Amino acid sequence: MNIKKISDNSLTFTRALTSEEKKNYKKLTSDARAELNTKETSAIVFDFNIPAQYGINCGIGTSNSSSTGPFIEFLKDFSSISKIQFGPQSELAYYSDGKNFYPTTSPYSGSTFGFGRHTISIEKLAGDEFANILDISYVKSLDENYPNDKIAREYKTDYGYTLGLNKDGIIFEALKKAYDNFNSRINSNDPAIKPLKDEFEQFKLTSPDYIFNDAIFDALTDIYHNKGQKGADYTNWDYTDKYLMTDKVSDNDRNGRIEELKPDIEFNLFVQFLAQKQHDITKKELNDKGIKIFGDCLVCFSPKEVWSNPDCFLNGWYTGGIDPNCPETNNIQPWGSPALDYDRLGQFDENTGEIIRLDNTGKLLYEKFKTFMKNYDGVRMDAFWQYVSPFIYSDNLEGKNVQNIDTKIIQIMKKAANDVKKEGFNPDDFVLELIGFNTEYGKKLTKNIFPHVYSTAYAEYNENPKDLIEVQGYNDGKFIIGATSHDNDSLVNMSRNPHSRNIHENILKNSLKRGYEHLGYDTDNYNSMDETKKAEENYRTAKAAEIFTTQRQYYTLPDMFGMQERINISGKSDDNNWSVRIPNDYERFYYSQLQNGYGINFPKSYALALMAKNSGNEKLISSLLNAADILRQNGPATEQEANEADKRGELKNKLDYKA
Repeated sequence: MNIKKISDNSLTFTRALTSEEKKNYKKLTSDARAELNTKETSAIVFDFNIPAQYGINCGIGTSNSSSTGPFIEFLKDFSSISKIQFGPQSELAYYSDGKNFYPTTSPYSGSTFGFGRHTISIEKLAGDEFANILDISYVKSLDENYPNDKIAREYKTDYGYTLGLNKDGIIFEALKKAYDNFNSRINSNDPAIKPLKDEFEQFKLTSPDYIFNDAIFDALTDIYHNKGQKGADYTNWDYTDKYLMTDKVSDNDRNGRIEELKPDIEFNLFVQFLAQKQHDITKKELNDKGIKIFGDCLVCFSPKEVWSNPDCFLNGWYTGGIDPNCPETNNIQPWGSPALDYDRLGQFDENTGEIIRLDNTGKLLYEKFKTFMKNYDGVRMDAFWQYVSPFIYSDNLEGKNVQNIDTKIIQIMKKAANDVKKEGFNPDDFVLELIGFNTEYGKKLTKNIFPHVYSTAYAEYNENPKDLIEVQGYNDGKFIIGATSHDNDSLVNMSRNPHSRNIHENILKNSLKRGYEHLGYDTDNYNSMDETKKAEENYRTAKAAEIFTTQRQYYTLPDMFGMQERINISGKSDDNNWSVRIPNDYERFYYSQLQNGYGINFPKSYALALMAKNSGNEKLISSLLNAADILRQNGPATEQEANEADKRGELKNKLDYKA
């Protein structure tokens, strides 16, 4: 990844807001959102995006780190977010060639039920909540001894350092050390370890079977890999291990094998316990800040889930997608995940569609949805068309749609939500992804019931607010829209593509109306740019403003911070996928990007959206435009520096908003 901060000037020449201006800014943006009738702004956050603390950077971000709280506060202050949509947080898949374990860095490759060890904050294990099972000096040494470019590490995840090839990265090392310390202190009757020990024992007593099944699978995987076999491919395991969770193995043999694996199973359960405990703490902290968290529910299942639930899947059939852009694979996106046996969903009432009883596949899906509803405030349903009109393909690439699914899986979702949530089922707790081919039936069944997620990047699909409402019949508030998504190019790169700018121009003119004539800034650094640079910035400004003409919108972190790096190239294997990070000094970085015309300038977006909606509140619009210009001009770099400059009388144009 070629890290570019997209800044021609020193980071010390930016215009941060003073503490007093920040109060005025919050009041100004609050009034703007009320005038716009904005209901919800979400940030799409992948764990690896999250910045680290200085001196405690393990090469990967995690939502459970101590830096997350202040970072989310920063996002809330500037963008008024009320929701975080996390990317998948499950354990990443590992593939073995008999010599090395290779982590698959895509979070969409993971398992359904447990949390990934990469989400565990190593630094927090050195805290009182975790009985100091790691020493803070050891945690800091992982940062101090980092062997590669420490600046580059702030902008890009180093999976090699954190995870390693043979599960030998620092996360594995640290967790083994933590587990050894935990057991050593138990053996020495250390009273300080007892509360954590009791919590772990309670976790094992109350955790559902699938957590244990995952722990058993991972233990077997390591054994076969250490024997020089392809450890992750359970189809090559010995008979007993291959069929361990089925009735092909007797209870006596199963229990005996599990007893042999007990030490490794215990370690895997301990790792899952730490991940779950940290997640629960993070969720409470964010909820206490007024922020809901949504989880990303994978449509596919991992090998460990197929191994432990083989009668829920069809042999020789796989889940995939229809795609005419893939002629080399018979117009199929071959995802490779085993297809569910949809004949085993269960029995449903022919008139009401309600569940009479669930069969094995239905029970597996129920547990999947129930897990997400327990862990999160709501769920983004990945590739939702697969739940209402599944597309599967065979070994010889013959594809077909599964018939008569209709609302059966939706009924299972509802049951899971009702059984978990005290307030019962709320359609807004499920956000549906229905983008691409084979989606029309899913839209028909769920439009204006569940919110759908869209991206204005896809101009060819007419995915823009005006068309969604006026042509496609959506109610405002029943879709969530962003300027880009994690699967397409960054807003910066889109703006540099003349073709992209051209195909979006008329849409933006129609969406923004009068606002389209006010894309520029009244600042020297904007006026001094050449026409091409202005066109690129105007495009970015317009695309960010467009989503705020609707009640519910989202943004990705790289877009907010004006980074050219994209999160993922869909369908492509690229070393830069799933790796972009926000740097530790995110406050200075954000202000720098705004000053240079990159990143989302929220008051500008609000002002243009108000113009687009024909607001007559000219005082509010004028104040927003003034705030936008302040953020676009040169000045001090951080809030503290702005306060100091203000005391010296160096700030000329100040944000002084009174409602």
